[in-house]
Amino acid sequence: MGLRVQILGATRLARVVVPYLLERRAVRVVGLDPGEEDESLPWFAPVRGLARANGIAIGRVPADIVLDLDPDARPTRGEGPMLRVLAPPGARSPDVNRALLEGGAWGVALVTPDGGGSWARRSLDVPEGADAEALLDYATTRAVEALDEGWEALVAGAPAVPLERPLIAGRFRPQEAYVLWAHPAARIAARVRGCAGPWGGARAQVGDNAVYLLDARVVSDVTPEGFDAGTIVRLDDGVELATGRGVVRIERLRPGWRPPRAAGAYLREVGLSEGYQLL
Repeated sequence: MGLRVQILGATRLARVVVPYLLERRAVRVVGLDPGEEDESLPWFAPVRGLARANGIAIGRVPADIVLDLDPDARPTRGEGPMLRVLAPPGARSPDVNRALLEGGAWGVALVTPDGGGSWARRSLDVPEGADAEALLDYATTRAVEALDEGWEALVAGAPAVPLERPLIAGRFRPQEAYVLWAHPAARIAARVRGCAGPWGGARAQVGDNAVYLLDARVVSDVTPEGFDAGTIVRLDDGVELATGRGVVRIERLRPGWRPPRAAGAYLREVGLSEGYQLL
């Protein structure tokens, strides 16, 4: 009948790991526990559908192996081996979108329940121009590669290779999505890319309304003379804004939780023009 596997965490990673285990490793995935995951989040519905299609219980059931895919898991809780992001020294939390904000040498690994060692690991090089959505897909692919390499050693009870630094805990917080126009254009563009996808976009204020910026690119490393940070330099289909150092261009934004709009069209619609300064 094969090993019985319990999955913790109904994240997008589960959408790839569950079919991998069923097809490549011939094990029985008997339970999938979302834990504290909000079942309204976009990645839960396809995971739940996958569970129903394969007769997998939603919740905890007896199993031979508990595989933890929960990104909030603390390394010391010791429920089972974990597929986790490896953050470089100095990172504030292990979320992969931080790789876009902070740089450095990131990775993913199949690690021991105490977070002290790994059976397999992969580097996580940030593709040029990637946003958080693309990086999450890439990280998922790399994580399954690590699982594939380390599975036999894990099942056989082979010792893990000690990690040179401990895993860190913590999550990217919603308030970190706010854009500060006084920052350099490159940093603002990185923050917008880092907040894409499930984080909804980087947040900015237009008058009394919150908007979510869905893309950004640097168009100049020099701030035009006479334009303070946050001032609209150019307004066409998109918008170009002065920053603390340079100019950043936004093509698309989302007003609140309404559908995405062309940035320039929306700003003109609410009465803004070149020379207006955003907060």
